Amino acid sequence: MNAVLFEIKIDEDLSLVIPHQANVPEIFSIIDKDREHLRTWLPWVDSTVTADDTLKNLTERIEGFKQKKQASFYGTLNGDFVASVGFISLDDDVGEIGYWLLSNYSGRGLMTSFVKKCIEYGFEELNLKRIVIKCAEGNSKSSAIPKKLGFTQHERTETKRVRNGSEHHTLIFTLDKSDWCK
Repeated sequence: MNAVLFEIKIDEDLSLVIPHQANVPEIFSIIDKDREHLRTWLPWVDSTVTADDTLKNLTERIEGFKQKKQASFYGTLNGDFVASVGFISLDDDVGEIGYWLLSNYSGRGLMTSFVKKCIEYGFEELNLKRIVIKCAEGNSKSSAIPKKLGFTQHERTETKRVRNGSEHHTLIFTLDKSDWCK
C-alpha cells in the first residue's frame, strides 16, 4: 500500500483508509481476483472491468470525503486492502454504511471491527444522529453485522432488487446515537 490521504487506526493491525490514487492498480487487482465472490451481492462488480473504473470510484470517494457527502474507506489488515467500508452517503444527520470483504478474510470478525469503528467515527466525528445499514435479504453474513452491533431491523423493502440475476428484498437496520451511547 502506498501513502494514504486519511487513516483511522483501529488497532496495531487494522485501519480504515482513504488511499492515494497510486493504489488503484492494487485495489482493482483485489476486486478482480475475488470477482465471483463479490458479484453475488454487489451489482457494481460487473461494471468494474478496468483499473480506470476503480480510479473513477476512488476519485469520487476522495471528492465525496472532501465535500462531506461521504466517508467511504478501505479496510486494511497489516497494510493490505481487504475490504471496503464506510459512509456511502451522508444526508443531514443520517449516514448510510455500506461494506464488502474479500472472501479470504471472511469469518475473522474483521468487518465487525471495521463497521464498529465507522459507527464511532460517524457519531463522534461526523455528529450523526442515526446510522443506517441496508443488506440484501438472504445475505446472512452481511446482516449479522448490524445485529451484532445493536442495530434494530425496522423493515424490508417491498420492491425487490436484482443482484447477480436473483431478486432480493433489502433489509433496513438503524442505530440511533442515543442507543449507541447507552
